[in-house]
Amino acid sequence: MASLLLAYGHHADQDGQWMRFTQQLGPWGQPKLVVDNRPQSVLGDVQGSNAQFEFSGYLEGLDAMLERHGPQARIFVFNDSLFSHHSRRRWADFLRGYVPKHGPGVYGDSRTEPILIDGAPLVHLASWMFILEGSVGQNAFREALMHAIDHFDQAPDWPGYASFLEHYYAPSRRWGGYTQALSAQDLQRKMRCSWAEHRLSRHLQNQGMMQPFNGFHYQALHSVDRLLSASKRLRSK
Repeated sequence: MASLLLAYGHHADQDGQWMRFTQQLGPWGQPKLVVDNRPQSVLGDVQGSNAQFEFSGYLEGLDAMLERHGPQARIFVFNDSLFSHHSRRRWADFLRGYVPKHGPGVYGDSRTEPILIDGAPLVHLASWMFILEGSVGQNAFREALMHAIDHFDQAPDWPGYASFLEHYYAPSRRWGGYTQALSAQDLQRKMRCSWAEHRLSRHLQNQGMMQPFNGFHYQALHSVDRLLSASKRLRSK
């Protein structure tokens, strides 16, 4: 049982929020560890390299967690959008009582994208959070991270995928996939992170390890999150 946070610029206010959130998770929230990808971190437990942004940070954090605290029955993994785009109290309530229905694996908050890959819609776990259930799930996540990192600078060659992402990040799209205006450099970073996010889930899916949340409680929580994201998006346009 453990919690891992990937941040960029972890500060005192966020540290307090993180402490309260992990306390709300109950016994599942401890031990906790923060990877800070910002150089010269002061409050982070692990200095992240930021080499592949959150993906390298997750890998570095997972390795540090297991080295420092040993094998865990369950590891919660979050990035710092937890504090800006999600209902922390509701997620803590949901996760504290969550019972995996399919045994070991990687569980998470899924998205279905309007593009077909190998004849089926692209379904992936949003990379802001994961549950790594058991050592099998943790090993599968590590393997999928390595796969995504190894191909980080290579665009997937799935038919129609480039056009899909171009539309997703179009600045004129009111309900676009990001909440801020993007510079050319930021756009390239976001594109690569999308490639990695989708590759990671495809790898997990091919290994039978991807387990999207489901059920009424989750659907209600997901709807609250989407409203929070939509509100933030509208304020940023």
